[in-house]
Formats: sequence, structure tokens, C-alpha cells
Amino acid sequence: MDDNALSAQIPLFEYEANDLTKGWVVEAAYIWPRTTRKTAGSVHAHMQICASLQTDQVGSSGYGFADLVNASDNRQIGWLQSGYLIRQDGSDDYLSNGSNPPNPAKFVIDPEHVISHGLWLQAYGNTDADATATRTWNYMVLLRPKKMAPSETILHLIKNVAQDITN
Repeated sequence: MDDNALSAQIPLFEYEANDLTKGWVVEAAYIWPRTTRKTAGSVHAHMQICASLQTDQVGSSGYGFADLVNASDNRQIGWLQSGYLIRQDGSDDYLSNGSNPPNPAKFVIDPEHVISHGLWLQAYGNTDADATATRTWNYMVLLRPKKMAPSETILHLIKNVAQDITN
């Protein structure tokens, strides 16, 4: 992902079957930079990564930076905002998470969610560096299976998708 860009949705988990008694709960989710050394300009800078876990595929048009970490979007069940320092070091700059929470950064998870169809990850990075680097990010999502009544599964299938036809 480029430092100043919105990533495409990454499919983490998809489930399609006629069994309406299965669901999954996200116990925890983490993200951390794999590419910590990368030329990012000639000055020290700040960087922020924002990410969300989503229970539905979002439309490719009209979904942007401001929509990503949005707790009012019923398709989003996990959110993360984490800051880093970009330290200028000659040939390769490096990321340091400074006084932020330790790496890996942990998502805030909606405690009332149940995944009944799929789970996607999407992120963007912001930086005030004078050059844009492309970085690889690691992630880990811990899922716990949940047995449900078919009527409960149907309610979660409806809750987990967009109710707005434009997205």
C-alpha cells in the first residue's frame, strides 16, 4: 500500500453455504508494518494508518478516505488508527511507533457483531513526508466460531450488508 493511498478491499474470509447455523466472532485483530525501512524523503515525518474490518464488499466508486473508519457504517465492525514516526536516515528511512501503543496495533472491535458471510480488510496511510513509499503490512485476525439459530443468522446477514444502494 502506498503511504498516501486507499487500499483495495482484501478478502480475509468468505463463507457461502446453506447452513444457517454458523457464524463467527472476531476475538481480536492486529496490524503492523512489514516494510519498516523505505526511502520516504529528506525530512523526519509523521505517518498514520487507518483501517477497518468490513462484513460486506463496498462499492468501488464513492467510497473514500472519510468513509473508512466510520462506526456509523453497519458494514464496519473493527477500526484502527495508529501513528508512526518516519525517521530520515540517509539511504533508507525507517518507521518507529514512538510512544504509541505497542506493535502490533490492535483494532477496536464491535462487541455486538457476528460474521455470517465474509470479512474484508481495507486501510489507508497518511504521511507528511516529502516522498511516498510503498509498504507491505502484516495483519492477523482471530475468529471464534459461533453456533446460531437460523433466524439469528438471517438477522445478521441483513445487518452485515449495506442498506444504501449507492455503496
